[in-house]
Amino acid sequence: MAATPILSMQFATWETLYQSILQDFGFSPGRDEEAARLLAELLRDREPPMRAAETIVGGRRAVVCGNAPTLDKELEGLQERDAVFLAADGATAVLLGRAVVPDIVVTDLDGPFPAILKANQMGSIVVVHAHGDNLDALKKYVPQLDRVIGTVQCRPLPGLHNFGGFTDGDRCVFLAKELCAASIKLVGFDFEDESVTPRKKRKLAWAKRLIELALAG
Repeated sequence: MAATPILSMQFATWETLYQSILQDFGFSPGRDEEAARLLAELLRDREPPMRAAETIVGGRRAVVCGNAPTLDKELEGLQERDAVFLAADGATAVLLGRAVVPDIVVTDLDGPFPAILKANQMGSIVVVHAHGDNLDALKKYVPQLDRVIGTVQCRPLPGLHNFGGFTDGDRCVFLAKELCAASIKLVGFDFEDESVTPRKKRKLAWAKRLIELALAG
């Protein structure tokens, strides 16, 4: 049976957290909605591969790969031959460097697009996220991609989804939960990274909070 997109159908479940994120970062809900309309139009004539994603992830162990500097080393000793791999944006390049094609890439298109495109051409489903700061990237890159699922952080329009999540990494976790993964293992996550900017630290704090909420559900 296909997974029921709870957060896509019940935006109220996510809306309180979304409003807190908007307030914390000063984001414009109107720009998010503009991005949602753009992505919906770009994907208007495509059938999102949700059923394929459900088949790939459902009932399997999911390895969610963040893009922390530790990712490559963590992958070196990882033994998850029968697992499904979800890559958060830039983690795609690291996985490809180890001859691992992620089953699903989750991205807002601010990472290494050549790696994302290559993974897509090798079979990865790409979950493209629209928000107020990436309209130009959506216009440039979405037409180049195949097998795309569109997501937003505002109320989803027809053809788009909101599974929950704010950063690429925690959106991977919400997606794995939504698709009924049997278990979720995190690799390449460093919520205490001291080398990042204060703004990135706030994003990491949100990612940690949201991942804990997703895994507790």
